[in-house]
Amino acid sequence: ALPSHVVTEPRGFATTCIVPSRLVGAIIGRGGAGIQEVQASTNTRIVVREIAGDAANHTMTIAGPLLNVCSAYMLMMKRYMDAEKLCDRDGS
Repeated sequence: ALPSHVVTEPRGFATTCIVPSRLVGAIIGRGGAGIQEVQASTNTRIVVREIAGDAANHTMTIAGPLLNVCSAYMLMMKRYMDAEKLCDRDGS
């Protein structure tokens, strides 16, 4: 188990990962609904941004309480893997 001072840390935590630009639309969902759903269910903030000079990739940053960030990351990675399967199937 995590020490309680880590779980209750008021400053919060953030993690950033790289996602392929071709999957961003499917990851965030129509009108951002996918991200909004994950943010609401995990009490986190998720931001997807372009990377200057790298049209092939975007950054995705998830911020909030530690356990919430971990939960949101897992949910967003599920969306990532689902989007990847869909693109592979459709040949995109």
